[in-house]
Amino acid sequence: MSRIDRTVSNHDVIPVVASDLFVENSTARLAGGMLAVNGFAIPGLDAEYAAHFHLRRKVYVDQTGQLAASELQDDGTDRDADDARSITFAIFENHESGVRVVGVSRLILRGDGGPLPVEEFCPDAFAPGDLDVGCVEVSRVIARHESAALQDLVQWHLFALMLAYIANHELGRTFAIIEPWLERHLQGTIAIERIGEERYIEHYLDYNVPIEIDIPASAARVDMRNGGCIDRYRAAEPAMTYTGRVLKRSFSERTS
Repeated sequence: MSRIDRTVSNHDVIPVVASDLFVENSTARLAGGMLAVNGFAIPGLDAEYAAHFHLRRKVYVDQTGQLAASELQDDGTDRDADDARSITFAIFENHESGVRVVGVSRLILRGDGGPLPVEEFCPDAFAPGDLDVGCVEVSRVIARHESAALQDLVQWHLFALMLAYIANHELGRTFAIIEPWLERHLQGTIAIERIGEERYIEHYLDYNVPIEIDIPASAARVDMRNGGCIDRYRAAEPAMTYTGRVLKRSFSERTS
């Protein structure tokens, strides 16, 4: 089973990347947007894309044990075949230590590339012909921050980014495979429905359930929480959208 290593803090897993994302928006607290398409970084975001794999590995292997170290590639990342058919998103923080990757997620596009992971791990959840090329799967959703409130905000923005992409590209039914505790948590964030029974999935080293996400209802919830941010992400795609303002540093920090 997966295990939480309490000695690995959120601070420990958040990578700092050499990036100029906030050079022209130096007072913004967060930046969010598309990071990669089908395994290739958006032009100018190669370092940020590499850093997002660092966050994934530190969380899924070191902190939560949801992936085994044996699953890693030779370069130490958890990159898999689904990255080559995914849209990857990220939330960055303008922090005093530098630009930090505090949230990542991906949408796996079914297209004509074969079944989604949810179909392979939970075949009983679908009948033949249920899914078409427009179906997608939400995957690798991570939000990490020392502040619980900011971590929650990062998660909201990740869902806003994915919902914006789904709307812009007129994608279809949307699924995920998640742990039961996360299912309970997400019921307060987005609209989801369990479509199969809980089962142990060896790849994730734990019990998981397949869910379907109600896109219109979820979009309404996310927009209500974040004041129409989905439309802002839709309009900006594929560029970054900047939100919030950095807190003023203390006098001692400014004069040291």
